[in-house]
Amino acid sequence: MKYKNDLRSTEIALRERVKELACLYGISELAQQDNLTSDQFLQNVLKLIPPAWQYPEFTAARIKLDDHSFSSEVFKESSFEQFEEIIINDQQRGKIEVYYLKELPDACEGPFLIEERKLIQAIARKIALVIERKEALEEKQKLYEQIRHADRLATIGELTAGIAHEINEPLGNICQNR
Repeated sequence: MKYKNDLRSTEIALRERVKELACLYGISELAQQDNLTSDQFLQNVLKLIPPAWQYPEFTAARIKLDDHSFSSEVFKESSFEQFEEIIINDQQRGKIEVYYLKELPDACEGPFLIEERKLIQAIARKIALVIERKEALEEKQKLYEQIRHADRLATIGELTAGIAHEINEPLGNICQNR
């Protein structure tokens, strides 16, 4: 009988780890999609969070980043909360919050598992890396546009100087002949 109970608890733990890995894999897949805006990325990550927790049917999640907030479809705050800060470039820019919508059996952190703590930390780190990368790419694009604009201005300046020279030369000859 003890063997069957051990096997059952191992099977349950394995199922939970598979859900967590599926969540992290899904986030990695989203991170590779360069066509997603930061908001779209966060909205899609949010969809992956509740199914990764032990009681997905009672799980609600929210991601706050800067002035934006994204919530799961069925969302409300409760006293059963787990959260992790999102740190980007050594600054706290937001947080991930996971709530259980009803009282559930106690585990390691109230109703939450230790593995769920590790998962929310991993999600926060992954979000931070992706947002940091997207912001760096946006900054690079802005700098590129500034360089192109400066190059265009330099070209216009050269053309203007050439035209001024071409106009001034005949005028100079006219003025000298007078």
